[in-house]
Amino acid sequence: MAKIDAGSLGAVILSDTNGRAVELASLWKDRIAVLAFVRHFG
Repeated sequence: MAKIDAGSLGAVILSDTNGRAVELASLWKDRIAVLAFVRHFG
């Protein structure tokens, strides 16, 4: 299994619920955040 540097994940750009681009690091800038990745099978 490959190791991932969590700091580099901050540069990932996602869409918020309104479709606006949000940098992932902005979600934990002012507060604690928990990331959960779910993989869809089928």
